[in-house]
Order: sequence, then C-alpha cells, then structure tokens
Amino acid sequence: MGTRKKVALEQFNRDNIITAAKELFETKGIEKTTMDDIAKLADYSKSTIYVYFKSKEDIYNKIVKEYLDMLTGELEVYIEGEEDFESSYYGVCDCLVRFEEKYPQYYASLMGEGKMTNSKKANTTTDIDMTGGLESLIRRLLEKGLRHKFIRTDLEIQPTVLYMWSAISGIIQVAERHREGLDLRLNMNKEEYLRYSFKTFYESLVRR
Repeated sequence: MGTRKKVALEQFNRDNIITAAKELFETKGIEKTTMDDIAKLADYSKSTIYVYFKSKEDIYNKIVKEYLDMLTGELEVYIEGEEDFESSYYGVCDCLVRFEEKYPQYYASLMGEGKMTNSKKANTTTDIDMTGGLESLIRRLLEKGLRHKFIRTDLEIQPTVLYMWSAISGIIQVAERHREGLDLRLNMNKEEYLRYSFKTFYESLVRR
C-alpha cells in the first residue's frame, strides 16, 4: 500500500472511531462508555481501536481538543474583528454561552471539570492544556481594549487575564447550574442574569 493510501486509511479509521465515541459519549455518557462499546459501534475489533488510541481518555482528549480548536476559531472572530472592545467583549461572552449550551460536557472539560471516574485511574481528567490557549485569547482581548483606550490603565494585564477568564466562565457555570432558581431568588431568567453579570464585570474593567 502506498504511503498516501496508508495515511488516508489511518485517518479514515481514526475519524470513524472518533465519530463513534462522540455518539456514545453524548448518549451513554463518558463514564458509562467503554472501549468495547466504541469498538462495537465503530465496527472494529477492540485491538484495532488500541492501534490508534491508547485509552478512552486518549480518545476523549482528541475530541475535546477538536472542540477547543473550534471554540478558539469562533472567539478569534470577535477578538480580531473590526468591532470596538465593548462589542468584542460581549461577542466573546455570548460565544462562550452558546458553546456551553450546545456542548455542556466539553465546556466542563475546557473549564477543568471534566472527569471520567470509571477509568482505572480514578478521577482521570483531560491531560492537555485546555485553558492556556483560551487565556491567550483573553489577553489579546484586553490588549485590544488598552489599544483602543477602553481599559483602565491601572490594571495589570496577567492577573486581569486570569480574573477575566475565571469571571466570565464562572458566570456562565453559575447561570446554568442555578437556572431553575434564578427567577425565585433574583426575579431574573438565565439570559437576564447573564446580561446583568457580564455588564457588571465589564464596568469594572473600563475607564470612567
């Protein structure tokens, strides 16, 4: 078999395995899915699966990395666009909200919360640096605000990057976890709470 055909076949097999794993992770859940399940749905032997991936965690990491790349590309549109800092900021916030609503389990992994507790290694988490690239994007967003003279000049960039990332991601997670009780506790729905919280945080960053 020629090199090109071999590489194409290997990629085809990896893609089939990833597709099967995605379906199982979404229908059965990550913890309940086994390598046997993935092999059966992908129509490969279990030994073939191990030719391409070391473990279920390895497959999951590849999937999360795929979603990370997708999210990064979407965020870059807002950060690198022609919009001013305020528009870029709210664009980033809304993009993260949409991502969490559409891919909640992968969002949790990007926030460092994804676990696969049926692994031989208890509480195994993804082993790739998920937040580093996202924090880099937040830094670029803040630097845009400084260039456009929206951001307070007394703020130190690196601590503010971490503060901003934890604030935005935390607001989204709280809104989702407590969405049923927001109306009773705050007389707000989820969307209203998100908009209020994002606006309050934004005002802590900008010049008066």
